[in-house]
Amino acid sequence: MQLQFEELDGSKSCRTGKGSAVAPDQALAILKEGNSRYVASKAPSATLQSRRQALSDDGQLPLVAVLSCADSRCPVENIFSLAAGDVFVCRNAGNTVAQAEGSVVASMEYCMQNLKTQLLVVMGHTKCGALKGAVASIPAADAPEPKQDASVLENYLVALTPAAKQAKAELPRASVQEVEERAIRINVKNTMGKILEVSEPLRQMVDAGRIKVEGAIYDITTGKVEFIGGPPAPAPLSVRTGKSASVPGPEALATLKAGNARYAGGHAPAATPKGRIQALSSDGQLPMAAVLGCADSRCPVELMFGVAPGDIFVCRNAGNAIAKAEASVVASMEYCMAHLKTKLLVVLGHTKCGALNGALASIPAADAPPKANASVLEQYLVALTPAAKQARAELPRAPDAEVAELAIRINVKNTMRSILEISKSLRQQWESGDLMIEGGIYDITTGKVEFIGGPQNVGNLRSLELVEQPNLTPQSSSCCQWC
Repeated sequence: MQLQFEELDGSKSCRTGKGSAVAPDQALAILKEGNSRYVASKAPSATLQSRRQALSDDGQLPLVAVLSCADSRCPVENIFSLAAGDVFVCRNAGNTVAQAEGSVVASMEYCMQNLKTQLLVVMGHTKCGALKGAVASIPAADAPEPKQDASVLENYLVALTPAAKQAKAELPRASVQEVEERAIRINVKNTMGKILEVSEPLRQMVDAGRIKVEGAIYDITTGKVEFIGGPPAPAPLSVRTGKSASVPGPEALATLKAGNARYAGGHAPAATPKGRIQALSSDGQLPMAAVLGCADSRCPVELMFGVAPGDIFVCRNAGNAIAKAEASVVASMEYCMAHLKTKLLVVLGHTKCGALNGALASIPAADAPPKANASVLEQYLVALTPAAKQARAELPRAPDAEVAELAIRINVKNTMRSILEISKSLRQQWESGDLMIEGGIYDITTGKVEFIGGPQNVGNLRSLELVEQPNLTPQSSSCCQWC
């Protein structure tokens, strides 16, 4: 079989934007026939100037889109005996979208939607260095903490380890080389599945039968391409909704820790399937945790914990505090625990917090006579000064930066205590063991969250009216070193 539009002389035309789309089965047959010629060492046709001119004038209409490995031994056009204009090619190490590579998926969406290509091939190859590296990276992927200063390559190989782990599980007594070869096949399947998971347009086109996705393995020794079928059947969508069971506090905390390790390790978040959004809309929410975090833009709560819509219930304000008994925050937490059955409450501070720096600078104002016309911000920062004062008392000779960092930790503890002082229902749930409360400090430099434990033994909790409140009216008219 010759290519339908192969340019053999000046009277024949090549495949251009003026042509008709090629059906996926026909395109696949052309690839197989072209690979047979390559294996037989038949010389490819010369690319004539008339082909280049036609493609320049009339645009492209590729018969196939291929995602393959960057390996220099895998020249896609040569492998399939194709010419300019025949194949739309993306290549990277490991022929993968393990980290939801937007450029690859976007390229494929463009090709299928705008160039009318109907066949998408994901092609791995034998002796793939990327999958060999992924097998070797399994210990790094399983480490409790991500490696400090890991290179982009190291993080990329860790992202490929799911295929390597599956191969090792399927072949527990096999040699390393056998595990690597199995991982190559699994990775092709995973990549096809990931493309359809990430891209709703491509998924819809597959479901409608408008395009076909096919996997392939190229043997770099023989030159043969083995086609291995389409993507795996999608796993049932697992979404935590109002119909789910509540998640125990320790389990929820472990999930947050694992998600933060992925985030700190540089892993991209997973795409949010449309089905998840629809399920949450129809069935309601059942968050596994509630988080009170800081409003600081450097502290994206959902991202730092690697969670999806529906996973955590979030309140945020400057300083992650209820220093002035903010009813909206406490009421929100009561609603979450009582009505959404959430079993974990996290109070999350962060390093270099502007609110606590402001509180430290507001200590003189807190100790001074009231000032008329104080702004809401000034009053709020004065309300945060108990943590700042305690930090200053514990570190009387330390620089302000060190005192502020201690104040951040004390403030998290104070906030947990205040929640229990203010809310009878939350206190009862905590005392009965039905609610777990945990403090955390997010490091804005490393991306890591350090969990620092729950509230201290609060003993005979005082009512809110008996809690000593600071003077909420600052003396100075100047602002407070907010940032």
